[in-house]
Amino acid sequence: MRLEIERAGCGYGGKPVVEDVSLSLDSGDVLCLLGANGSGKTTLFKAILGLLRLRGGRILVDGADTASWPQRRLARTLAYVPQAHTPPFPFAVRDVVLMARTAHLGIFGSPSHRDAAIAEDAMEALGVSHLARARYTEISGGERQLVLIARALAQQSEFLIMDEPTSNLDFGNQVRVLRRIKELAGRKLGLLMTTHFPDHAFLCASRVAVLKAGKLLAMGRPEEVITGGQLEGAYGVSVRVVEVEAGLRVCVPGMS
Repeated sequence: MRLEIERAGCGYGGKPVVEDVSLSLDSGDVLCLLGANGSGKTTLFKAILGLLRLRGGRILVDGADTASWPQRRLARTLAYVPQAHTPPFPFAVRDVVLMARTAHLGIFGSPSHRDAAIAEDAMEALGVSHLARARYTEISGGERQLVLIARALAQQSEFLIMDEPTSNLDFGNQVRVLRRIKELAGRKLGLLMTTHFPDHAFLCASRVAVLKAGKLLAMGRPEEVITGGQLEGAYGVSVRVVEVEAGLRVCVPGMS
């Protein structure tokens, strides 16, 4: 399947935030969206998810405009992993993941044995099955992020929209989440994610897009887009991209 953002424009009130942005994402791809704070990444995500009305352009899935889709159909196509989540109640981890099946239930429906099995499979895929009975409020930040990704996987949508999935995680948990993202792409899911760390795009992305002030600055393969010049243009700081070994690049900020 293909998700296309076609000349999208969106904002709040009378203030435009994103203007004339076009992107596309195919099943099995990881598209990483880079940009400074305020560049419009989260606003664009809200428009893709149908939470914010477009001021211009279209969101298409396999050529079909999603503007008129009901929320249930959108939920069966697009799953969302937020950058932060404040749990309202100490649900068991299993129940948090099982909530994803709401998109497949009727108004008065309740989860079936099949729904429970799908939730179990999602927890197994993300390596959090051992936390099934744990209280969601009492697990670590890294574990919580993996649970949120498991919940999105249990939704059985074609595309995962992930807003800074490694935000506020320590180094080890960042690596674990990035590994899971690559594995999900191998399952033929399409993943669109934001990150504040360009190095992460080198590790898991098949393509990269850079936003600046709500406009698309560049898009292409990571090695084409993540350059010192592009990063300086996007973030306003001096950066060198260094190849530490064949096929492995890292970003080194200038400190002078």
